[in-house]
Amino acid sequence: MSAAWLERARAAVAALSSRRGAAALVFVATLALHLALLPAQGLTDDDDFYAPAATSYVRWLGEALTSPATALSTARIDAAFTPNHEHPPAAKVVMGLSQALLHDGLGLLGALDGARAGVSLLAALLAAVLVLLLWEPLGPLTALAAPALLLSLPRFLFHSEVATLDVPVACAVVVVTAAFFWAEGSRRWALACGLLFGLALLVKVNAPFAALPCALWALAGRWRGVRIGKDGVSLPPVPRALVAMALFGPLLFVALWPWLWHDTFARLGAYLAFHLRHYPILLFYDGEIWEQPFAPWHAPLVLGLGVLPAPVLVLGLLGAGRAGRALWRLVRAADERGVVPSVSAADRLRALVVLQAVFAIGIVAFLDVPKYGGEKLFLPFFPLWCALAADGLALVADAAKALLPRALAPVLAATLLLAAVVPGALGSAKHLGGYALSYYGELVGGLRGAVARGYERSYYDVADKELARLLDQLGSGTVARGRRVHVEPNHKEYVRTFRWLEKDGVVGHIELVSDRARADVLVLTHERRWQRYPALKAELERLTPIGERRIDGVPLWTVYRR
Repeated sequence: MSAAWLERARAAVAALSSRRGAAALVFVATLALHLALLPAQGLTDDDDFYAPAATSYVRWLGEALTSPATALSTARIDAAFTPNHEHPPAAKVVMGLSQALLHDGLGLLGALDGARAGVSLLAALLAAVLVLLLWEPLGPLTALAAPALLLSLPRFLFHSEVATLDVPVACAVVVVTAAFFWAEGSRRWALACGLLFGLALLVKVNAPFAALPCALWALAGRWRGVRIGKDGVSLPPVPRALVAMALFGPLLFVALWPWLWHDTFARLGAYLAFHLRHYPILLFYDGEIWEQPFAPWHAPLVLGLGVLPAPVLVLGLLGAGRAGRALWRLVRAADERGVVPSVSAADRLRALVVLQAVFAIGIVAFLDVPKYGGEKLFLPFFPLWCALAADGLALVADAAKALLPRALAPVLAATLLLAAVVPGALGSAKHLGGYALSYYGELVGGLRGAVARGYERSYYDVADKELARLLDQLGSGTVARGRRVHVEPNHKEYVRTFRWLEKDGVVGHIELVSDRARADVLVLTHERRWQRYPALKAELERLTPIGERRIDGVPLWTVYRR
């Protein structure tokens, strides 16, 4: 019996140490962590846009299965997909399905957290795909370190637990990148890449940009096949995956978005116009409020690198340097057909990842597009950066191996990874509950340094549950004072988000009043992007505060009683 048990244990360990076994383990561990932390997270102003839309879309899917004649009518499609029709449906469908299972079916989570669990599911899928992508070319250490480093990023952790489209599109970009890389020598993966790209287009408007680095990477290995002569331009063979992406991407985009089934061209035009002329959103950066003109090109770069824990930043720079050299080797070794046996699979993958990372943040930095919301518009950058950082970690581990006995190599690797993950994990613990968007890395001196440099201390109008419970306590009992609450400087967003907290039983009824003169309690959220914030702060400081949340001495919100 003991021998048989030991043999089964060895088989289980062997399975988990394989590429697929490790990916499955990472998926389960990542999802479990997110689901455990979900109930503590605050609410963003986007939660109330996407969660109701998710419910509406999935309800329509149910009708399409049971009563297709009714569901497929123009009136019913428009009624179901009008909510949040400015964004494609794929991620919201995932949210709606998770809500239907975990809230409506099993009753394990509240209505909003049930929808948020769909985003956590996609975050776990992203982590598993990183393992699958990196395992063979770059080794198990890099493959396992990448999702671990990603989990250590406080802001990415927060985005993985709220009902928004930013982590889903990061997942889509990583999945398309992996499929494109695997399609190098596989017809099946070339076809799959086209289909997956179509699904990526159905997540968010920035997903199509994932095709550009893929095309540049293909050109880097084939550019010698480009000839310009008297007879015209001769091009090298186009990778099958790019052909599949061009063919299936637009087709699936229309075919799987019911909103576009009627008035297709008019609605496509409206979709593009909405994002080309997106309504302005304020950003506080370098001590100034930016709306139009948009913030300067360096804002995404500073905010992107500035919210990384120091180990992830340094290791990422090492990995990016290594990947840059790999891209140069690919360019130098290029031939007419892209057959470059002198460049290893590891270097080809490094080149593709670094191109994707540059584009993920570069399109926001260098194009004339809105720049707002800290890092949310270029969230695909972070898993790509963590892949580079994991490669940098492996580089350090390989260099250190020469100084230690071979038997200590696994201990060394584990120690390095732990040292790289701990600072971010501690940051997440300090900022848990809706405060992760106030996290800044050591590069800018943490939150205190960021505020001193004139960066926004938070955004998204996060309604954290600590604040909600404090307001609930003030309004409880027989004392009438404290029941009417007004939030400055952006009251209207909290009316929407607090409604979810009441619906899911986090708090009782909190009466939010839009007329500040009628309020018994005033809440000041310290968001500098509002021009009237300094005057509000000076006015309200005359009152006695009855509650406040500070991190590193920096106030995030203050509650005053009249």
